[in-house]
Amino acid sequence: AIMLQNKYQNNIYDKVLSNDVKILLPEIEDERILLAIDKMKDIGFRFIELNMFNDNKNFYKEKIYKKSFIKNWSEDMVDGYLDNNFIKGLMLLEDQKADCLVAGATISTADVLRSSIRIIGTINKWVSSTFLMISSDFNKAYTYSDCGVIPEPNVDQLVEIAYNAARSHELLTLEKAKIAFLSFSTKGSAKHYKVERMQEALRIFSKKYPNYIADGEMQFDAAINLDVAKKKNCDNILKADANVFVFPDLNSGNIAYKITQYLAGYDAWGPLLNGLKLPVHDLSRGASIKDIINISAIAAYESLS
Repeated sequence: AIMLQNKYQNNIYDKVLSNDVKILLPEIEDERILLAIDKMKDIGFRFIELNMFNDNKNFYKEKIYKKSFIKNWSEDMVDGYLDNNFIKGLMLLEDQKADCLVAGATISTADVLRSSIRIIGTINKWVSSTFLMISSDFNKAYTYSDCGVIPEPNVDQLVEIAYNAARSHELLTLEKAKIAFLSFSTKGSAKHYKVERMQEALRIFSKKYPNYIADGEMQFDAAINLDVAKKKNCDNILKADANVFVFPDLNSGNIAYKITQYLAGYDAWGPLLNGLKLPVHDLSRGASIKDIINISAIAAYESLS
């Protein structure tokens, strides 16, 4: 086994390296991707290459014509679309030649999402994202959601964001998810439509997914500090031990994870996409080689679940 400082990484790496998981990083024009692949191959990770697509291009061209989104496209448009390495990668993933795919070093999140939804499809209606935040001493892990996809989630979207975040947290940490629906209000201390939205999301979530521990709406301090929770009369369900945080909108979630990363020194694993039928993850265009390796390992691990 590869021994790493991080107990969460240890579990992920051990499982992936003991299974025949094939990873695809299609953005081979980016030097960071090539360096990450070399480092991961040295560790023992397995990859497939895009030439598998090129050797069977006509087969994949026939497959893409069965997709509804290209029904009004010319053949030249289809050929141009299939010249894109990311699209080639998605087609290989859909065809089960690869087990997972990671991209985004050279393309936007919007492009990653749009093409993934078109080719891979979604489990439910929505795709959301999580960040797994790892403390500097590697003893604590928190999941933040949604920090990268849905700008102003409605009640139904918040319910699915919470569910996807809880599943992701339990899979990656092997720890029980304890979900806090966050707000600037705790248990009705303020009146606002955004507060009511979080209250309603919790109500529906608790009814739909009764096996999860969840509470809200609450402020962040009440979710993690027992003295505050007692003062605000919300210490009975989560017991101020929340580890999955559902934010009311993309603004708050995105700002929160960056503050946690840059001021508190947490590692931020993500954005991890949730809700696609197969494991596809998005890289920041500023991703480091370490980021690429971590996200690739997570994608490979998720393909085994």
